[in-house]
Amino acid sequence: MSFYEFRFEKFHAIHKRGNIPDSDLVTFTVMINQIDRGHGSALFNVVTTNSVQSTDDVSADTPMYPAYPARNALNMDVGWTTGPFETAPNDEVVVIYSGTNTSDSSLASLPNQDQDELELKILNAIAKKGVAVVLGAGIGEELGSAFSEAFKEIFEDPIGDLIGYSRQGPCNGPVFSDARRLTGAELDNLNVGPLASDIGPYRYPGVRFTNHYTDEATHDSDVCGNVAETDVTYSLFRLPYVSVKDLMSRRFGGRTSLRSIRETESAFSVKRALGISPPQ
Repeated sequence: MSFYEFRFEKFHAIHKRGNIPDSDLVTFTVMINQIDRGHGSALFNVVTTNSVQSTDDVSADTPMYPAYPARNALNMDVGWTTGPFETAPNDEVVVIYSGTNTSDSSLASLPNQDQDELELKILNAIAKKGVAVVLGAGIGEELGSAFSEAFKEIFEDPIGDLIGYSRQGPCNGPVFSDARRLTGAELDNLNVGPLASDIGPYRYPGVRFTNHYTDEATHDSDVCGNVAETDVTYSLFRLPYVSVKDLMSRRFGGRTSLRSIRETESAFSVKRALGISPPQ
């Protein structure tokens, strides 16, 4: 058995999707054996051509706090790291991510409740669609293509379709989406090594992936101009051990006592309580 963490790091908007600066709603999900084990989302505002949006960026108002903290999270910290998860060689691990332009609907100006509602609906739809695609698709690029096609179908106009907010222009829609699958054995065979983020070295050895996407399949160039192009970067890390104290602090806002997350006096699994093992 091995332990792994996964992190969404950044996306480089080589060219934005819309006529005005994009507002991209980004999601990041890790599924293991068709179970959603960790996810998060956030709205990245003012995405311009040739800009890099990083989860290492800090808030202008609160310099020690992320500019785009992961919201609506499951087993994910504000810095977009999900895990650690314990994996076996035969486990099927799928990393799913998406970016959807919402600038034509001015999502950033909507109440937080509406933003949360949209993000949760997209996350839930991704989990459901992800299971269906994983079960029905083959391996490698076939899975990614199948998921991208499914994502485009259900999110042609995410704002209008999911929360009934009428858009004011034509350029909402998918910017990037993908699903990447590895078995536990393939994870164990990856050549991990020292990695650094924009703000310093990571604690554990890992490997970084960068993939290129366009929105050509759903882009109206006559109205929205150049096709969007995006490079998406995420990483994974192999942990030699799991520090319960450190994970408690990250996951539960500084709490370090297991009693604070124990719901009953009966016996319970620390690994399940911390999301390291799957729920029963």
